[in-house]
Amino acid sequence: MVSVMLWKEIVDNLRDRQTVFYALLFGPVLLPLLIGGALVASLKQAAVSFDEPSPIAVSYSERAPNLMKFLHSNNMDVEPAPAEIEASVRRGDVPVVLEIPQDFATALRSGTPAPLIIHVNDGDKHSAKEARKLNTLLNAYAQTINALRMQHRGIDPSVFNSVNVTLQDVSSNGFRGQLLASILPFLLIVAMVMGGFYLAIDTTAGERERQSLEPLLSLPMSRYKLVLGKYLAVLTFVGLSSILTAISLFLVFRFLSPEAAGGVISFDGPTITRAWLLASPLVFFIAAVLMTVAASTQSTKEAQTYLGLLMVFPMAPFFILQFVNIKSVNLTMALPMLSQYQLLERVVLQDDISYIHIGLSIAGTLLSAVLLYLAAVKLYSREKIL
Repeated sequence: MVSVMLWKEIVDNLRDRQTVFYALLFGPVLLPLLIGGALVASLKQAAVSFDEPSPIAVSYSERAPNLMKFLHSNNMDVEPAPAEIEASVRRGDVPVVLEIPQDFATALRSGTPAPLIIHVNDGDKHSAKEARKLNTLLNAYAQTINALRMQHRGIDPSVFNSVNVTLQDVSSNGFRGQLLASILPFLLIVAMVMGGFYLAIDTTAGERERQSLEPLLSLPMSRYKLVLGKYLAVLTFVGLSSILTAISLFLVFRFLSPEAAGGVISFDGPTITRAWLLASPLVFFIAAVLMTVAASTQSTKEAQTYLGLLMVFPMAPFFILQFVNIKSVNLTMALPMLSQYQLLERVVLQDDISYIHIGLSIAGTLLSAVLLYLAAVKLYSREKIL
């Protein structure tokens, strides 16, 4: 009877285009593409590569031959600047233009600051990126000239370095890596909730409004078996949604290099698989949450309202962890959602994970799922369910 109930719920909801769209397309595919794809594109756009050759338009390059050699040695191919510099940069014909003023060489020989002008369009991301790269190289060139000037005057350049501060980041990821590491569990968990959202509504409030719930309850089967069949149907959609989301995330983040992410992070197949396995206990928990909340409502509209508010639940750990540093201890590892966020972040960041923490996460999540399932059975046993 449980298998019949399971198959009945799956077939009924496969006929509902809205359920199929949100469970198998929007959450698992479109959401990772919209959020993950935009994040990947933004990081790649902002990342500056000094090893990749790039052209640089220079006005009056003949006034600074040594500077041109320096730029060329750092993978900057010097090209003539357009006649209308400001208009060309504003239109995007060239990303940036380096202008060498007429008094550049004179100032350099006299030991005074030599002027340089970088024409950039800060409203254009590509232009701003190229300007950052050029400005970094010019600062390096200026430091070289400063050191040569002091040596020429018999002064050791290190005399002016009264304090030598070294900022040593002991993490292997950096800020960008931390952000991407938290995005993975966020997308995976939100997609799970959306995967079973409409099915959970339809199995209870929808059945009640169609007046098909009373015939089901009159069948010669216990309530826990009836709820189990519906629960397994929701579980199937949540689980399938999590698998499709993991595949989508792998395909999206294949276009992001570890360097662009700001650290040593990985979104390869083994990492995504390991992250999915650690998050898989949430499939049982989320399906139970959706079933319990839907069973406590009286109408489809009420169920949509409550479950819509429930969407904040999987998002809460993401925003909390952005502002509060919660350490991974035994207590937090026993909490569903929060423990998966912390575990998945450490998987992406390639940090060591304690087997005790994994065991606590699995046990706490599955125990919560069982308690919620029993609560759903109790709700189905009430007369008010009709």
